[in-house]
Amino acid sequence: MRSEWGEPDAVLGTYVAQMDRLIEPVDPGVPLSLTVHGLLVSGELIPQWQWFAEVSEMNNHEDAFYTGMAEHVKEQSDLAHSAVKLRDTGGEVTHRQYTALMAPTRYIHLRNARVHSPDKVGDEKCLWRGRLIDISGWTPGDAV
Repeated sequence: MRSEWGEPDAVLGTYVAQMDRLIEPVDPGVPLSLTVHGLLVSGELIPQWQWFAEVSEMNNHEDAFYTGMAEHVKEQSDLAHSAVKLRDTGGEVTHRQYTALMAPTRYIHLRNARVHSPDKVGDEKCLWRGRLIDISGWTPGDAV
């Protein structure tokens, strides 16, 4: 369900964007609970590149697509991180760094996510990726 403004919650978007700019893996991730199309999704917020890296390692094999995506997204995260450092110290930011820094955050990535419906508490944990625009509410922590 889209918000009436047609854009995601700006506070959550900023929170996710900051997480995506981290250059080190997080463990544990930041606990969040989200409302998505009437379902409750709870899990640990992790950077986008880390999510792709963890997906690539599922089932004890490396998936070339997800490994490649993890490397690409990690490179973009590194470029954005270095752009912030340069900007803060008065350095000159390259076009690639600027582009990576200004890329809009459109997705949120959770580890150990559980999807709860009105009649069932989710007990199976998974890696979950969702569009920020589809989130109608959220709270820090695990609401279950």
